[in-house]
Amino acid sequence: MLSWAARGQSATGLDAVYGEGVDVVLTDAARFHVTLHSQGAGFGVQRGTFDGAFVQRGWQGELVFVRHPKEEKTRNPVYEESLPYVFGKVNAHHALRVQRYRTEMVAEKYRKNGVSVMRTRQYGAVLGIAKPVYLEIGYPEIPYTSLEVERYNPEVHFSDRIYGRAPWVNGLESLGLNPGFCWSEGMAFEFHDARTTTRTLEAVVHADVYVQPVEILASEFVRPNRVHLTFVLRYAWGAQWSAKGLGDVMR
Repeated sequence: MLSWAARGQSATGLDAVYGEGVDVVLTDAARFHVTLHSQGAGFGVQRGTFDGAFVQRGWQGELVFVRHPKEEKTRNPVYEESLPYVFGKVNAHHALRVQRYRTEMVAEKYRKNGVSVMRTRQYGAVLGIAKPVYLEIGYPEIPYTSLEVERYNPEVHFSDRIYGRAPWVNGLESLGLNPGFCWSEGMAFEFHDARTTTRTLEAVVHADVYVQPVEILASEFVRPNRVHLTFVLRYAWGAQWSAKGLGDVMR
């Protein structure tokens, strides 16, 4: 079986590129990546194995924060030292994803400074995590004589009573969970000049579909939506190695 895998990977031209023998059979891969998307950012990890010469399969975990497209920061004009806040924002939304992934080679590199082009697909479960927004509310009226940290309520807290954003830790004891499923598909470009080290830029279209509508801005202002569609860029640092172990390959 190893000889078959070796012949398969030799056929990709990697040995000609890196000048290594076919005894180095790449079987495993892992990476860490940072994520930028059209409504936020995050990070994730990936762990997989090679299925023949041109396909890689495995698991991916990712945590991202998601802003509403209509979010706009403002500040109390009287108190310039106050922290900015988003008027109308009731929850800070995060998405925790656990996905299966499949990456298939489309065009391999034929020199060390070349680029491999791959098609990638991910699908799995997403857990929406909503942290309530807390603000510092001034009493009685401007000029305030006291400040209270309160959970934002758009029916009670108007802009003339909001001093600014409260510390982020407020609301951690009241997290809301909203499960769903997710899917993404796009292209990946690997461009590192070493066989066992990878640097990858990935561009995909991603969709999260939740069981319940996600309320980021108050429903009085914007209708909550169950479907979040975003454009995603991921930059990844990774390694790939043989069944003998990463240490054996790197020597």
